[in-house]
Amino acid sequence: DEVRTVCLEGNPRLNGKIFRAKFSTVLPQEIRRALRSLGRVNEHWVQAVQARSEHDLRVGAAFTRFQTLRLQKKFEGFSDRGVVSY
Repeated sequence: DEVRTVCLEGNPRLNGKIFRAKFSTVLPQEIRRALRSLGRVNEHWVQAVQARSEHDLRVGAAFTRFQTLRLQKKFEGFSDRGVVSY
């Protein structure tokens, strides 16, 4: 969605002319296959990706906070070192 937004800001005439390539590896043959079978952008998928990204960020922040607090209690002098990130 971010790439599409930047493209449309740069050239509003692209509206309705942006397609999506679907691939799961960066092997040359996979990229070529994806370019031969471009599809329309599915807004539901865009929203799902944004939701997963937001969820991952929040869970990661919560886990980092939990882990830091837990280790600060468990190990002496640990709180002097700051945050522990997974």
